[in-house]
Amino acid sequence: MSDPMSKRTMKNASLLTAVLLALFAISGCSGGKDRGAFLKEHTSDYNITESAKRITQALAPMNYHLLRTIDHEARAKALKFYLKPTLTLELDNPKISAKLLDCNPTMAVDLPLRIGFYNELNGTTHLVYTNPEYWSLKHNIKDKTCIQLINLLARDLDSASDAIKKSAK
Repeated sequence: MSDPMSKRTMKNASLLTAVLLALFAISGCSGGKDRGAFLKEHTSDYNITESAKRITQALAPMNYHLLRTIDHEARAKALKFYLKPTLTLELDNPKISAKLLDCNPTMAVDLPLRIGFYNELNGTTHLVYTNPEYWSLKHNIKDKTCIQLINLLARDLDSASDAIKKSAK
């Protein structure tokens, strides 16, 4: 014989699960573009490969050197796992990095710079990076010179992001 209370509890649990899944779907696991102050995101007019090339070229005159490219999609394929095209570039401007590490050695967890590129299912390419201005909070940096360096980095990244827009030719 079934207990009517159990049926009601099961129905409530099912309803709660449905509501939570709907909220999750609406907010999205990674689909939302409102990343807050911690991440900066830009949409590219080019594919991932061209976007990564253009960002690297835009940062080169500002003394940023490409240290490594990580092709997450290729690594996933090796494991027989499907992943949308996703790349990470690691770039460094040794002069700025050395000074920032002198400000606070904990900056080592955020340097070299990492810029992520990913595609949505519709083919739209995005680039994303940690907002350097967040580092002053994260690493408790209050020194005026160090803050200026962080602001310089932020301007460099924002300026380089223009390279992924066709209108910015």
